[in-house]
Amino acid sequence: MSLATDKSKKSKYLYLGKAGSLAHIDAVEKVTRRGLIDELERVINSLHESYLDICFGGETEPDPSFHTKGFKDE
Repeated sequence: MSLATDKSKKSKYLYLGKAGSLAHIDAVEKVTRRGLIDELERVINSLHESYLDICFGGETEPDPSFHTKGFKDE
């Protein structure tokens, strides 16, 4: 029996519910909010680095303590 046709297997996407259901809409909203939060963190990080460049002429390294777990270096 193929894994794709094995009905006893649970889907990792089961929590999403059927399209249009309240659970599905809630999950889509959470994914959208997470994307916005990630983008805002990148903007904040970029603004902080720009501020350092303006204040110190770009000759110093950014403070590593500024980078928290939520920020992504790019």
